[in-house]
Amino acid sequence: MSKKTEQIYKAISSLEDLRNQISIIIQLDASKKGAEYTEEDRAGQRRHLENIDFEMGQAIKSLRFWIGSLYSYNGKSTSNAKVAASKENGKKGGRPPKEISDMRKRSVELERLIEDLRQEKILTTEFEREEQIEREISAYEKERSVIGEKLEEWSKGRKAL
Repeated sequence: MSKKTEQIYKAISSLEDLRNQISIIIQLDASKKGAEYTEEDRAGQRRHLENIDFEMGQAIKSLRFWIGSLYSYNGKSTSNAKVAASKENGKKGGRPPKEISDMRKRSVELERLIEDLRQEKILTTEFEREEQIEREISAYEKERSVIGEKLEEWSKGRKAL
């Protein structure tokens, strides 16, 4: 078990003990309903409750600290390769918006589709299929052209910054 996990369990155990002490005090108070409390009894009970309150506060602080430190390293880049890649991407302006990334992926996908359709057009012997392939190619090229223009506009906009 790690030190952090051990400290968390220790703080939880401490809180449970303090809760049990409060429960005992409540039971004692209920049993003395008929009897008179002396001023000394009340002062002792108040000090005891203040101690419990203080210890509970310390245990809660400890828990918060250890739980926070347990997850403090999530998402941090630790390897030299990640740090170098991050710096290089930063020089290029950082990560592009998802919309731009999706357009780039679609452009590559369209390029493959167009190439596959051109190969199929060469091999086909049916005139109707050849015309259909030509229509698909022109639709894909038009879509790729629109995407290219949008990517170019975005790139120019970034360079202006």
